[in-house]
Amino acid sequence: MREILIARRAAGALLGLLAFAMVAAAQSPGGRPAGPRAGPRQASARAEEVRQAMEQMVIARMKVALHLTSDQEAKVIPRVQELLEARRDHAAQRRDAMARVRNLLLDETAGDQEIGRALRDLRALEDDFRGREEGLRDAIDRSLTPRQQARMVFFEARLRRVMQRRIQEALGGGRRVTPGPEVEERPDGLDAPEDEP
Repeated sequence: MREILIARRAAGALLGLLAFAMVAAAQSPGGRPAGPRAGPRQASARAEEVRQAMEQMVIARMKVALHLTSDQEAKVIPRVQELLEARRDHAAQRRDAMARVRNLLLDETAGDQEIGRALRDLRALEDDFRGREEGLRDAIDRSLTPRQQARMVFFEARLRRVMQRRIQEALGGGRRVTPGPEVEERPDGLDAPEDEP
């Protein structure tokens, strides 16, 4: 049960990293949009291309790491895509709700009732998303064996580390985000030392 909770938390973190990676990858190393005169449409189109490519890469690697059968792929992949879409939608809605709360806090004339209402809306949004995410994750888990569910825990942990490192590199930091020794990729998709089952 603890591993499932950890996997779900890791999946949530993965969404944030994936969204951030899409933005970072759509920019050149100097932090400016790619291309000499990339306007908002070009940058948006590029970000969408990057997002789609990254999602396809994640799904392809997940298929291999979990050793999905053809029947499982037909059930799991659409659910994973639905989960990724739900996370993107939630991230956009959450940004809007947070902006509303922030603006109310900055507005000296905003009353406590108005702020409280905006805060309740934000919390309701979070609760609704958690319920939807849990339902989708349960549907995914029902199509996987316990061994595959355990592999998913390690896949998500490794993916999170890789994404953090690539984001840091894309932002020009060059430093690793997570402390500790560099982890060498194993052919079975499980990493050592902390990922050792």
